[in-house]
Amino acid sequence: MDYKKDTLDAYQSADRAKEYKKFHTKQFSWGRLVTLIEQWIISKELKKYKWSASDKLLDIPCGTGILGSVLHDFPFEIFASDISIEMMEYAKNEYPSNRLVEFTQQDITNTGFKRGSFSCVITLGFLHRVPLDIKRETLREIFELTNNIAIVTCSVDNPMQRLKHKILSIVKKDHVPAPCPIKLKDLISECEDQGFYVRNSLMVLPLLSSHGLLVLQK
Repeated sequence: MDYKKDTLDAYQSADRAKEYKKFHTKQFSWGRLVTLIEQWIISKELKKYKWSASDKLLDIPCGTGILGSVLHDFPFEIFASDISIEMMEYAKNEYPSNRLVEFTQQDITNTGFKRGSFSCVITLGFLHRVPLDIKRETLREIFELTNNIAIVTCSVDNPMQRLKHKILSIVKKDHVPAPCPIKLKDLISECEDQGFYVRNSLMVLPLLSSHGLLVLQK
């Protein structure tokens, strides 16, 4: 897995950004269904806290703004960031315009944001795309940026998911599984090693989807 080639540079493409947006929000696809359920779970988790207009939320990498529709229900000042300007072009209209403070191009492993300046950092659809060393750099940066909680998602590796992907690769020739999934217990350990307390860990759609979601407390 080449982080720069397969992730850092790969999404800096207008065509790829367009297809990504279409797959997750427009097409009648499995990806869209999982995205809708993931959005509902994140909203449910955020509603467990009392947020105010002084709270700042960072969506990184924000991609094409999949989280944006969820944030209309909350009072956050919103900061959205991604390495890909092309992806961010599709994200701008997704967030509540009166609370979107900043769009900025940043590498999630080494941002220029002030340490501890966000009440909530949310990282979706990224950790399963990168090798373990980049996962660790990402979690370390998230820990430094939040002063309260973080929510992260990652494709989980387990026997059921390996079997599912094997079957799908036979049935659907263009099926491409997440390149760097991780066992849920190992992801939890990595988060704890960075200093987080794992408040909640769950599967977005048990058995059927490989997406796991963790709510992390600093």
